[in-house]
Amino acid sequence: MGAGDRSIVAVFTLHPQVTMFGAAYSALGTLVRSLNVRGAVPRSGSWYGTWGSHVQVRADPTTSSQALTRLPAGVDALIGCQQQGEEVTDGQYTNDWWACLPLYGGYISNIYVNYPDNKLPDVPVC
Repeated sequence: MGAGDRSIVAVFTLHPQVTMFGAAYSALGTLVRSLNVRGAVPRSGSWYGTWGSHVQVRADPTTSSQALTRLPAGVDALIGCQQQGEEVTDGQYTNDWWACLPLYGGYISNIYVNYPDNKLPDVPVC
């Protein structure tokens, strides 16, 4: 391989039909991240599981900003940084920290990140 060459890796998996999409998506992502592809540069950030159904990814850390997409229920998400924004309440949970998802180009409330505290310990502030 020479300078500037690229690799394409195809990964095929099988999951039982009862497997939820988010679980299959996350399992495949974990597998792909574990591959040792020569010349590949790992993305910076930390991977966390999410919860909630159809969580909106927003352009800014506020519920009034543009909705960019929705996360499938229970997927793992790469979090690049976090910042305080609008306070969000869902059931018994309230949080004003938002996670920046570089793969989606937007933010989700940390309320939907599988971590017991409002602020994530290994994720820098934006």
